[in-house]
Formats: sequence, structure tokens, C-alpha cells
Amino acid sequence: MKKLWIVVLSAALLVGCNTNRTLSYEEIAMKDLSKGDQKFHEHAQAENGVYLFYDTSDDKLVIYFNTAHEGREGYAVDFTNFDVESDGDTLRILYDKNQDQGESKTFQEQQLYEVQLDKEYETIELFENGDMAAFTSIYS
Repeated sequence: MKKLWIVVLSAALLVGCNTNRTLSYEEIAMKDLSKGDQKFHEHAQAENGVYLFYDTSDDKLVIYFNTAHEGREGYAVDFTNFDVESDGDTLRILYDKNQDQGESKTFQEQQLYEVQLDKEYETIELFENGDMAAFTSIYS
């Protein structure tokens, strides 16, 4: 009987430790941020740019695009085609930055993406319009 319990507990432990995570992302609203993520957002909204928040407790990244402080005279900025790719120990974050020289002011000033990680990465690379870019700030 003891052997049966050991086998059952071992099987339950192995099933509970299953780490079949997948790399995925979704656009989220500001109101959907956890309290810790909201503190990150408070620091990041002072300046335009692309911000990275790495939440090690949940194995996730939050990518924050902010253009709220762009000059409103004659153009607007939009971030599109967000995507993530993995290549070995490197995570690539890709997006396109578009500027509208016309009268359109309908672009979103702030966008947030939550990236669920499938594993730990040694390197995170950012690409804007196919060219390597840098984060404005990184928080953890």
C-alpha cells in the first residue's frame, strides 16, 4: 500500500511540475495591469519611448509604448505589427513605428503588450521597422 501511495504522489508531483509554457503575447489595457505593473507605468509615462518591465515572479514582460508627449504639430506616431520571436537564448521584440504627416490624430498614444515567456532568455533584442533599437528604460 505504501508503494502505491509513493507512485501516486510521484505522478502528481510530476504532473504539477509540467512546464509546457509557450511564448505568447497580447495587447492589454492600462486597467488590466497588476499593482506592481502600475507602479512601473507611473515611472514610464513621463517620457516618450519604448519601455520594458520584466516581472521575474510571473515569467512575463510588459512592453509599454508611449507617444503621449510627441509634438502635436503636424504629425502623429503609431506602433503596429508587434510580434515576438525566439531564437535559442535570444528573444526578439519586433514592431513598426509609423508617423503620419497629415491631419490624422487617431493614433493611440499609449500601448501595452504582455509577453508570457516560455523559458529564460539571456538576451532581449528590440527591432523597430526591422532595425535594432534600444529601450528607453528597463525595469525589473
